[in-house]
Formats: sequence, C-alpha cells, structure tokens
Amino acid sequence: MNDSTLVLVTGGSRGIGRHLAAGFAAAGHPVLLTATSAAGAERAAAEIAQQTGATVLGVRLDVADPDSVAALLDAVTGLEAERGIRLGVLVNNAGVIESTEGPVWEADPADLVRVIGTNTIGPFLVVHRFVPHLLDVAAATGEPVRIIDLNSGSGATGTPQYAAYSASKAALFRLADSVHHYGWERGLRIFEMSPGVIESDMTRSMPIHDRRTGDDWTSPDALVDLALALAGGGLDAWSGRYVRAGVDTPESLAAAADGLAENTRRLRLDPREG
Repeated sequence: MNDSTLVLVTGGSRGIGRHLAAGFAAAGHPVLLTATSAAGAERAAAEIAQQTGATVLGVRLDVADPDSVAALLDAVTGLEAERGIRLGVLVNNAGVIESTEGPVWEADPADLVRVIGTNTIGPFLVVHRFVPHLLDVAAATGEPVRIIDLNSGSGATGTPQYAAYSASKAALFRLADSVHHYGWERGLRIFEMSPGVIESDMTRSMPIHDRRTGDDWTSPDALVDLALALAGGGLDAWSGRYVRAGVDTPESLAAAADGLAENTRRLRLDPREG
C-alpha cells in the first residue's frame, strides 16, 4: 500500500471509525469516510483534513440499503478518476448495538432488526458491490487489495447481554471465510479485527462497561497501529483470521505468521466436541 492508496472507512464520522479515518489520513492516505447523514460525513471529513493535511472526503451511506451502497461505489470511482488514485483498502466499520441489555425476548424487535441490518447485511452488501472493483484494482496494479472488518470479541466468544450484536459479528467470520477462499488467488485479503474496547459514545452507553477506567480501555493508538499494519501488507498471512487490538501488535502477529495452523484464529467448532 503506497501513500496514494485510497482508504474507504464506513461509519467514519465518530467513534472507532473516526479514529481509523484520522489514522489513515495522518499516515498520508486519501480517505473517504461515510456517515448516515451527508452533513455529518462532510463535517467529520473537513475536521480530519484540517488536522492532518490529507485529502479526506465524506459522503452519506446507509449500509443496509443496496441503492445507497451502489451510490457509494459511484462516488469512489468518480474520486478515483478525478484524483488519479485507486481504492486499495476498505474498512467495514459501520455498526450499532442494541439499545438495552438483556434477553432477546425482552428487546424491541425493531432494534434487533436494526442491529442485524447494519452489522451483518451492511458488510455483505458492501462486499458484494465493492469486491469486483477491488479485484479490478488488484489486477490492474499487480498489488493486493485489502478489507478490514471491524469484528468483536462478542463475535468470537459471545456476549450474552447483547445477543443480536454477538450474532451479527459472528456472521462476519463466515463472510471472511468465503472472501478469503475465493479472493486470495486474485490478490484480495480480508481481516477480522476486533478494536478491543475503545472508549466511545457506544461503549459508554453499555452498562457492562461501567466499571472501566483508565487502562481498562483499549488505546486508540493500538487500534490505528494494527489497522495500518494489516493494510500495509506485512501481515497478509492473517487473511481470513481474527486479530485483536490491545492484545495483538503488528510485531507479535508478524512473529507468529510463519506456520499458522489451518484453523488458527478462525471461528470453528472442534469436531471432537460434536
């Protein structure tokens, strides 16, 4: 990934996405970020551009709406043609969580649909629309292209208080399996990255995190460093696998890359347990 590689961050106007968009911009990359409102996306992009001096643009996106995702691809290809850059990194970050903790049967059904629509249907629609373009970029440049899904420990091990969120993130492992299987030979890489527990409006709204203070939160710098390393190409052996900011570092993952077992950091049921 070179400095002219365009990075697309969905849900990049606040929280984790804002940290990632700013981190890629600070590293010198042109960034296109999205938000659910055009005004919010444009405002965040302007603020990050002012802070970093990078090219940062913002557009509206509803990840659960196929037409909105199609319009985003049109915006990307238009930007590529206008600026002479190519999309090389897609960060599937847009996500939400249930508004209340507790049993599924006590939740608002519309809230459950909202979580699954944003966190699962959204990335599937984005991958469906964007991968053909990413593969064209890989073929034209001879360089791999990369997708980073914002996954979660809730997807890997489960969080009973948030069943819809946990289920939505577990589904991304299956998406990564398929993308890696069909995309690797054509230069496409995909990573399931947990951000750890970054302090944000979303995590602050979750009662299970009320006890956290200071070092109990994951450092945004650790998140950005890991994302940059995954996007940079040195950790491609981890394609299709799960990594966690605040626990894994670029150095520890690089050291462990040789000789990874088939199912290392993939969501699998040991057949001996069935």
